[in-house]
Amino acid sequence: MSSNSVLSKAETFASSTLSQLLDYQKYAENLSIVELKKHVKLGHVAVAVALLVASSIYKSLSYPKKLAHIAHVPARKNIRSFLKGETNVDRAKQLFIPLCLQTKGLVAKYAQFGWEVAVISPESARTVFRNPDIFQKTESLSLLDPQTLSIRFLGSNNLALANGEDWKRRRKIANPAFHRSMPVKAFVDLTGTLLQQIDTMEGAIDVQPLLQRFTLDVIGRVGFGFEFNATSTPDGDWVHTYNEVSDNLLQFPYIFFPILDTRFRFLFPRRMEKHAKLTVLNNLFNTVIRNKRESLQTSKGEIEDSEKDLLSLLIESGRGENDKYEPLTDEELRSELVLFFFAGHDTTANSLASTLYFLAANKAIQDKARQETLELLGDEPYDASPSNEQLKNMHYLTLVIKESARMSPPASATIHRRAVQDTEISGLFIPKETLVVVDIIANHYNPAYWKDPNVFNPDRFLEGGEADQQTPFSSYMPFGGGVRQCIGMNFSLAEQRVALSAILKKYELSLPEGSIHTDNLQFGNHLFTLAPKDLAINFTKRY
Repeated sequence: MSSNSVLSKAETFASSTLSQLLDYQKYAENLSIVELKKHVKLGHVAVAVALLVASSIYKSLSYPKKLAHIAHVPARKNIRSFLKGETNVDRAKQLFIPLCLQTKGLVAKYAQFGWEVAVISPESARTVFRNPDIFQKTESLSLLDPQTLSIRFLGSNNLALANGEDWKRRRKIANPAFHRSMPVKAFVDLTGTLLQQIDTMEGAIDVQPLLQRFTLDVIGRVGFGFEFNATSTPDGDWVHTYNEVSDNLLQFPYIFFPILDTRFRFLFPRRMEKHAKLTVLNNLFNTVIRNKRESLQTSKGEIEDSEKDLLSLLIESGRGENDKYEPLTDEELRSELVLFFFAGHDTTANSLASTLYFLAANKAIQDKARQETLELLGDEPYDASPSNEQLKNMHYLTLVIKESARMSPPASATIHRRAVQDTEISGLFIPKETLVVVDIIANHYNPAYWKDPNVFNPDRFLEGGEADQQTPFSSYMPFGGGVRQCIGMNFSLAEQRVALSAILKKYELSLPEGSIHTDNLQFGNHLFTLAPKDLAINFTKRY
């Protein structure tokens, strides 16, 4: 059966199911499972359960009256887009941007946590970013059952989700780990392994899985001193276990309908297998934390702070005589460690893959970035080890990374926020308890703020250029904004500079003949991130 046929059948099924829910709803909405069993034979219990699920889904899809004054995308359209395999960029361009241009930059849409208001203008985004006490992030994951795969892995509270004094405490403890000299030596060592792996591969290379293994190695070593060896041994047990969990965290049906991941999990044996894998992974994290605490008690401080792993720095922070905050508990450490994994693994791999594409597809830009790299690192026929100072002077490569992050940001939107009181955004009333997100992709592709937003142009970010002229409000926000901006931004950028400069020094990049990306970068269908779809690149050695 062709992919078009499958998509057609899926869309037909989704459309018919949504319309039939209206007929089922009147009958099912007030019935409990016990009552349904009285009306059906034992062999029809599955039908009764399905009826209850259908009723629950219908109720959640109905547009709330409290948001009637805000233009919205019908739930059916948004869900159908997912079922058709369309991407976050597709939805931004086709559904959200056209509507937001008429509605002060606000659009309501149905997503994984229910109805939410998407912010698609820099002025409105600034209101959200500058008022974290009104637009709080605490409950976005606590809305889900703690027994879902995503919450069992991520937890319901961490630095990205905490508010008030809890957030201040976590941020104070985490600051030393992220505001230090970058662990360049670790980046360089692991990039060397990446280059060795590229050298062993023939023909066009599928870069996404390779870069995911590379960033997993970086996070393992720099995060908590664990060697996954994923780049050199892609079939290792820990790599397989981690991928089995991370690749299934955000699957469409379980995120939109979490009851399938909890109450009805027994109906899905493969999902139960993923939960078993997660138990193994969580046991690893707990063991690493326990062992790290013990080793730090006996260590004599031989390692410089710049090369210490993040877990060590998090454990040590808060233990000094002058520290005002209680140190993190083991469970809090696990939550922060997993957050770092989740926020820094796929996202950085995706960013690297996208930037490699833009370099391969734009030879003049690639040549200019390479020339800068060679001026800083030399053109001798061996791999170089850049210093922090040299990384800071990679000005044009930084422009390339910034423009790549505009067209392919690490996340499609910010973490959900909840209005804790009645308020306004751009003059529109936002009722208490409304979920609000800043749609990063829609802001980055909005033609009201960017000239030719579909064109890759690093010069936008030159001093005094297009990006600088967006004052006092900027629509560029790949790492969020305000005091809650991603704490790992500089870490990710340094990692990317090291890897990209090494690749530019050693290889010429090009797209293989017949690439699906010849005209534009094609993305896969993901809930929260942007990842290139089946991206292969030619790496031609320069030495």
